[in-house]
Amino acid sequence: MKITRHLPGAPCWADLDTPDVAAARSFYSSLFGWESLELPGGYVNFTLRGEKIVGAIKLKEGEEHSAGWSVYFMSDDLTATTKAVEAAGGSVVSPPRKVSVAGSAAVYQDPDGAVFGAWEPDKHPGSGLVREPGTPSWSGLGTPDTGSSAAFYAQVFGWTHVPPAAGDVTRVTAAGDTVEFGGLTSGRAAAPGWTLHFGVEDADTAAATAASLGGTVVSAPADVTGVGRVAVLEDPSGVPFALVARA
Repeated sequence: MKITRHLPGAPCWADLDTPDVAAARSFYSSLFGWESLELPGGYVNFTLRGEKIVGAIKLKEGEEHSAGWSVYFMSDDLTATTKAVEAAGGSVVSPPRKVSVAGSAAVYQDPDGAVFGAWEPDKHPGSGLVREPGTPSWSGLGTPDTGSSAAFYAQVFGWTHVPPAAGDVTRVTAAGDTVEFGGLTSGRAAAPGWTLHFGVEDADTAAATAASLGGTVVSAPADVTGVGRVAVLEDPSGVPFALVARA
């Protein structure tokens, strides 16, 4: 679906930090049908049907360990968001900073160690398409304590959540919205973090295609109650991401 303005607290953008931008452009463009445009400074915008979807940037030498997809949530006021993060027990990784005329970004860490970003737009409102094939369609948080995580993000962003039945995902929505955009699941305490899920028509076919393009299937496609059919993969540089055919 086309988006012109993301709701506060909703996922609105994602960046890929990668050691090999050329390989990423080839892999993701072949998998999702994206086009790409390199901007001054080496930043790449991936687009679909003329709409900006996500971005990518090459890691500096020695930063290869930081490779990954970063999820950003919409903020109308990064100063207020920063205060809310700290008041809720989180910490600031990178304070609010201006990104040319596009907007301002900040990066935080929740109390369990999961890193996430927030974006206050100026000229760049965020992803122009979401929740359809080839676009960001679900944001999943693996956390050692879904209850405390739900409380933290509710305090920072005003999220509401659906208490799960046994074995289900704690699904979350942005304030003022009725559409679930992500979920919290119990994960290893040593590795809390967000995983970006891209929409596909058929998770099994897309996972096989990703493997043929040099990716790795980490978790074979499986049905997840309340979410859809999900597969977890790594791109050719070892960056994790997921595919979801929404239920």
